Amino acid sequence: MGGAGPGRSPAAFVFQAGCETALRGDMARGFFHLLLVVVLVMETHCKNDTEVPVHVAHNRSITRKRNFAKRQIICAEEEYILNGQCCKKCRHGHVKSTECPKTQESCVPCKSGEEYMDHINDLDKCMRCRSCDIALGWKVVKNCTPTENAECSCAKNHYCKSPQCDHCESCTICENGLVEKECTSTSDTVCRMQEAGMPPWGTALVISVIALAVAAGLILYCKRKQKNFITQDNRANGRDSSNETSTLISIDDELSRHIPDIVGEMTLDEVKTFVRYHGLSEPIIDEITQDNCNNTSEQKIKLFQKWHQRHGIRGAYGTLISSLRDLKMRAIADKIEEKLKAAVLSHQERRESYDDKTGQSNSCSQEGGKSYHDNAGISKTYPESLEET
Repeated sequence: MGGAGPGRSPAAFVFQAGCETALRGDMARGFFHLLLVVVLVMETHCKNDTEVPVHVAHNRSITRKRNFAKRQIICAEEEYILNGQCCKKCRHGHVKSTECPKTQESCVPCKSGEEYMDHINDLDKCMRCRSCDIALGWKVVKNCTPTENAECSCAKNHYCKSPQCDHCESCTICENGLVEKECTSTSDTVCRMQEAGMPPWGTALVISVIALAVAAGLILYCKRKQKNFITQDNRANGRDSSNETSTLISIDDELSRHIPDIVGEMTLDEVKTFVRYHGLSEPIIDEITQDNCNNTSEQKIKLFQKWHQRHGIRGAYGTLISSLRDLKMRAIADKIEEKLKAAVLSHQERRESYDDKTGQSNSCSQEGGKSYHDNAGISKTYPESLEET
C-alpha cells in the first residue's frame, strides 16, 4: 500500500507488509474457488444437453416398437408366417411343394409304403417309414401308410426288454427242458433248475412221452401201410411213386425259369421280407430297387434271382415253400406250390407223350424191317425150289 514514510517505525512497516501479503493470498484462493464453481456449472449444463437427445431417441424407439406391434400379422391356427405373409400348413400325409403354400393343392402326398407324415406341418420332405427287419427279430404289426408309421414287435421266439429297442434278442432255450416262465415279447425265458431225483410230474411226463411215441408209431405204421397200398395201386395203373420225387427235383432244376410266376403271387414288400429273412443285406436291396425304380415287377424278379444265385439249385424249391410258411405266408406258399407242380407235371406229360410217339415210331420201323427180312427169306426160298424142279 505504501512505502515506509517518515515518522513510521520499522515494526509498523513490517506489519503492514505482512497484511498486504495475506490479503493477496485470500484474493487468490477466492478466485480459485470461483473458477471451480464456474467449471462445475458448465459441466452440469453440458450433461443435461447430452442426456435430453438420448431420452428422446429412446422414447421414439419405444413408440416405433409399439406401432409395429399394432401392425403385426396374425395367421390362422393351421397357417404359419413366412416373409411377412401367412402360408397354409399341409395336412397329414402331405408336405409342401412350394415355399409358401396358399392352398392344399400346393401340398404333395407321401409315397405309400415308403414315407409318412403323421401331423399337420410346414415341411418339404416326408419321413421315412420304419423297417421291421426280420433279420433283427422283428415282425410287422401294422403296415406303414402315408399318415402313420409302421408298427413292429418282436417275432416269435424273440424278446426285447427295453420299450425303445433297435433289435430283438432270441429267446433262451433251456438245455434241461425245464421252463419256469415262457418267453414273451418283453421278457426272456426263465429256466428251472434240475432237481435231484425224478419228481412226480417227471414220471407223468415220461409216461406221456412214451404214450405219444407209441401213438406216433401207430400213426406212422398206418401211413406207411396206406402209402404202400397207394404205391401198389399206382403201379397197377402204370404209375410210379417216384414221380413226386422226380417232380421236386425237376422243380429245383428249372426253378429259375419259374421266377416270374413265383413273384407274380407276391407283393414287393413280401419279396423283400423273404430275401431279408435269408440274409440279403439292405444295401443290396436298395441298389436293386433303385436300378429298377420304375418297374416293380422287375424289382421283384431281380431280388428273387439274387437270392436264388446265393442259395444254389439244390433244395431251393423246398427252402422257398418252407420259408414262406415260416413267414406266415401259407396262402402264397400253397398257390406257388400248386402252380409249379402243375407246370412241371404238364411238362412231364408232354415229354412222356413225345416219348410214347417216338417209341411207336421206332416199333413201326422195327416191324417194317422184320417184314422186309421175312420177304427176303421167302424170295430166297423160291429160287431154290425152282432149281430142284
